[in-house]
Amino acid sequence: MLASPPVFKNSKEFSVVSLVILFFIAVRLLFLYMEYSDLKNLKEYYYSDAQVERVYDSKNYKNGSSLLKLKSSNGKSFYLFTQKEPPKRFSWVRVKYKLKSGTGFLKYLSGFFAKGDIVEPIEDGFDPRAFLRKQIDAQHDGKSAINTFYHAIFLADPLDRELREKISNLGVSHLVAISGFHLGIMWLFLFGILFVPYRYFQQNYFPWRNRNIDLGLVTLLILGVFVLFVGAPPALTRSYVMLSLAWLVLVFGLELISFQFLAFAILVILLFKPTLIASLGFWLSVSGVFYIFLIIKWLQEYPGWFITIVAIPVGVFLLMFPVGHLFFHNTTGWQLMSPPLSLLFIPFYPIALFMHLLGLGDIFDPGLLALFELPQKSSDITMPHFLIILYALSSITAIFSRRIFYFLLLFAALIVGYYIFLSSFANG
Repeated sequence: MLASPPVFKNSKEFSVVSLVILFFIAVRLLFLYMEYSDLKNLKEYYYSDAQVERVYDSKNYKNGSSLLKLKSSNGKSFYLFTQKEPPKRFSWVRVKYKLKSGTGFLKYLSGFFAKGDIVEPIEDGFDPRAFLRKQIDAQHDGKSAINTFYHAIFLADPLDRELREKISNLGVSHLVAISGFHLGIMWLFLFGILFVPYRYFQQNYFPWRNRNIDLGLVTLLILGVFVLFVGAPPALTRSYVMLSLAWLVLVFGLELISFQFLAFAILVILLFKPTLIASLGFWLSVSGVFYIFLIIKWLQEYPGWFITIVAIPVGVFLLMFPVGHLFFHNTTGWQLMSPPLSLLFIPFYPIALFMHLLGLGDIFDPGLLALFELPQKSSDITMPHFLIILYALSSITAIFSRRIFYFLLLFAALIVGYYIFLSSFANG
């Protein structure tokens, strides 16, 4: 079987294209820096409409202040303390704010703390996402954790702190933060639904049309509307751009699983949305794709079912475990449930969506509530710097060597085993 040609003919072509894209990314970052400088030097308050994404408990802060996480109408995320009556989550408010002294550029891009306050609430108009939240809530009899869970996986709403910690202790945070995993499931679901009627019309009216091109384009357009509808969160934006590029690569018959393509896709994503350069979620999402590419590259001689059902779920869990623990230190033996739960999520996601459309969304509530109650304790365990450096070097060099890839898998498995053991010992 002939191999597909690469996206770039040679390293020189890849380098030239990359440098051109990097130049335009730098230009866009320069404009963002100028915007940041203007706001930093602003003497007066800046006024904006913003949506309340989270309201943190006032008991945790001095003077009874409430901490709000807001997203302005122009897409800026920031935090603001208020001593006024805290607004409801997802409501809109008029705020005045300015940067706190010492706020750096990267912090400005990723989400910053601001000085200011709420000016006034904004009367809510019709919000389709708010309407869908009410439809979801009506099917779960006031079960707050269940409502929040479905808001997250269907509408990309952030989780509350308690549920986020429980899900993190199960090792399945990636299932709740909408990303490429969800887009992939939705792609298969939509493609399958559209396939039957399309085949009938193709056979009878336009047999010369290419099914994969037509259905792929329609599916991409539908998914694009969905991404915009839920606010284009970083991981989802990355996933959608990569999915679009992957579709184009396959349409033109080029090689998809290559690290040059991955690097090119990252540059294109940053060109469209340069603020992602400061997004932790974006880089964690990229890391996950990187390890999927590593697994497919070195295990491609194995049967497809083995790669899909065993290698990718188990391999990504092992390889991402050290990466995740650079930033999130909670460790528990329940995190070993991540691979089987990831597999179960593939049929669960479209079925749960379909059942909500029928008004029967509570069908999985008992199982979900039982699952959320499993992880009660976790240990806060950090990785030493030398281990982080060695793991990063091993990951990069594994691109070029199968032996180093197998060493990396063993290295990751030992880290997982060691930290799970420490966690079990610490929790008694």
